This record gives sequence, C-alpha cells and structure tokens, in this order.
Amino acid sequence: MNALSPIVFTDMDGSLLDHYDYSHSCADELLAQLKSCSVPVIPTTSKTRTECLALRAELNNTDPFITENGAAIYIPHNYFKHVPEDVAITDAYYVKTMVADRAHWQNILAQFGARHAETFISFQQAGIDGIMRLTGLDKSQARRAAQREYGEPIKWLGTAQQYDLFCQHMQSNHAQLLKGGRFIHVSGDCDKGRALAWTMAHFQYNFERPLVSIALGDSANDVAMLEAADYAVVIRSPVHDIPQIHAHNELIVTEQYGPEGWVEGLTKILNKLAINIE
Repeated sequence: MNALSPIVFTDMDGSLLDHYDYSHSCADELLAQLKSCSVPVIPTTSKTRTECLALRAELNNTDPFITENGAAIYIPHNYFKHVPEDVAITDAYYVKTMVADRAHWQNILAQFGARHAETFISFQQAGIDGIMRLTGLDKSQARRAAQREYGEPIKWLGTAQQYDLFCQHMQSNHAQLLKGGRFIHVSGDCDKGRALAWTMAHFQYNFERPLVSIALGDSANDVAMLEAADYAVVIRSPVHDIPQIHAHNELIVTEQYGPEGWVEGLTKILNKLAINIE
C-alpha cells in the first residue's frame, strides 16, 4: 500500500446498492481488492443496526459502521488499539450514540399526526407489510428495516404548505429532518458528517500514518458526509437530482448510477491519489 491510507465512507441505498434491486454485484471486485489491501469501507447509512449486520455479512465487511444517518457508530471490539471514550459496550461493539432513542421522536411525530394524520405514514404505522410495499424489500429485509433505534422514517403524503407546518413543529421540538432517496428521516441533531469526523478522529488516533477520507453518496442526507470528507463522490441517481455540495475542492460527480457509479467515482479518486490496490 501507499504512504497515504484511504478510509472509505459509503452510503448504501442508491450508492453501493442499486436503487431498484439493491444489488452490489458490479462493485464486488473492487470491494474485494479494498479488503485485500486492508482499506476500511465504512457503511454510513440510514439503515438500522440489524440491516447493517446482515449487509456486512453479505459483503464480507468487518469494519466499523454508522447507522440511521449518523445517529450511532459501531466499532467492533479489538478493532482499535485504544478503546474509544464515552461509548456503550455491547457483546461485540463499542457504540457511540448521538441522539435520543426512537420513542422520543415517535412521540413528537404523533403530536403532529393527531392533527394532520393524512400527511405522512411512518414505519411504525406502516408495519412490516407496509414497509415491504414502500421499499420493495422482502419480509425478512423489511423486518430488519423496521428495527429502528434512534429515529423514524416517514413517507410524506401531504402538500407543500402542510410540509412547512410539519417542519415548524419538528424544529420547535428540536427534531431534525433528513431527506433520503425514498423517505424523510426524523431524528435528533446528528448527521453522517459528524459521524465521519468522530470516526476519522479515532482512526487517526490509532494509526500512526497519514489518512485520507473518501465519501460516496447520492442523496441530500449524504451532503454533510460528502462535505466533511477529504474527497467526495456524488453518485447520480435515476430518481432524483444530484444533491448540492457547497465549497468542496475534491468532488467527483459520476456519469453512471448506483454501484456502477460507485466503482467509477472511487476508482477515479484512488487513481488521482496514486493509491494502488491491485
């Protein structure tokens, strides 16, 4: 490997995973090359812990991961030489949490829903069958998606005027709204960018060599992560415009969508940095 060591932070849906069928097959070769060269690939996603555990097993990924739009960061035991501070300890992971739990945000949603029930459907309201219809996931995948811990996804059904009222209600209750490829995620004051920064600080503390962060994403909820990274890849989406990134000197916008774009953009950055992973 090179003197400069990359740490890759990647969105999942619409980025590493295809928007329509969640396939990652065309990225598998590059993922295997990264793993063989000990380049960490950090899933940084709106997905739940349960979803990430299943995906990491499928991807043969053993690196840390970031869930629910930066609400929690999971570091495997013995991954770092130094144990992170201010973390909860579970059987397999150190867990850094950034926000209150799901029930808190569900209560705030319920207050608005009591007056405007027709404006949204939440994962809690949809249930497993509803999540399957909204996402195209199979039943086992939908069950994992339903196991939120730090926020609540909603499908917005109301008008623009009603959405303004919704935003006012959420802001007055210190809730944050993040728009993903399919849903609006209601949670606390967290984002993927702050989670990236916290994670990079612990990588730098534990590895005595120059590190560089590379982030890949396709949606508005990826903007903070893309702006926080040293190098950023915006992956084109077949269903929405590219997100607006502000003042980034090292930005690539792909020509291709989903995992094809993921390979395209990451390969360009690795080549630009003269990082050889073959």
